[in-house]
Amino acid sequence: MDRFWDEHNTQTTELLRDMARFFAPFEPLDGNLYIELIKILGGTRKKAVMVTTNYDLLIEHAIVRSGLRVTYGGFPVADRNMPILKIHGSCNFLPDLGPLQVSGIGFDMGASSGAAIETGVRPAQSAQEVIEFCDREDSVAPALAMYSPSKQVLYCRSFIQAQQQAWLAALNQTSRIYVVGLRVHTIDEHIWRPLASAKAPLYYVGREPEDFITWSRDNGRRETYVLARSFEAAIPHVAMHHRYRPKPKPTDV
Repeated sequence: MDRFWDEHNTQTTELLRDMARFFAPFEPLDGNLYIELIKILGGTRKKAVMVTTNYDLLIEHAIVRSGLRVTYGGFPVADRNMPILKIHGSCNFLPDLGPLQVSGIGFDMGASSGAAIETGVRPAQSAQEVIEFCDREDSVAPALAMYSPSKQVLYCRSFIQAQQQAWLAALNQTSRIYVVGLRVHTIDEHIWRPLASAKAPLYYVGREPEDFITWSRDNGRRETYVLARSFEAAIPHVAMHHRYRPKPKPTDV
């Protein structure tokens, strides 16, 4: 996507709208593991913050289907709400333009790393609302980070930065961290550097445990554990942690 930015700069907004259209309709099926995880985390007295780099709405659907409400932020939250932080944006993060109408224009950002439009975010309440927004607007797009090492955000950048700051605050408050399905990619310093300095025990779920073990040792990160190779296999371990809070028994690296 960085190459797309270099070669087709003025078409990036259209591409972001296409991405939002693509991701918005996905919904979890019965037995979805997000739903199982939300039931574990939301059904305990111990509060949890969900953090994701995904653009889709699967976690939001899982939260609602579990009888809870979604809050896009960290703690504190109202009762029966689960906080979710989408640190790379979301297909339903629509720029709140109010009466301002932006139409018939394009943005040539060149080498700029700034935002094209800076405004608040109005989270769409449905996939249809996202699609209608993307069909109606011809000059703006939802707040999505570019899927590239730069993670540049063209729209509502301050809102996404606030999501990232809330995640950093949560890292300092949590008693346990789970990383699920996120490969160690050290170029994403905004993720892996804070995880390296966080004090809470860190549990990894993924199919590249060797990379995680190497990263842990290279960063002198203590209390890191390979919990499981798959999300499904990790669910019973997470449930056990939150019910009984035993001492860790996975592989200590």
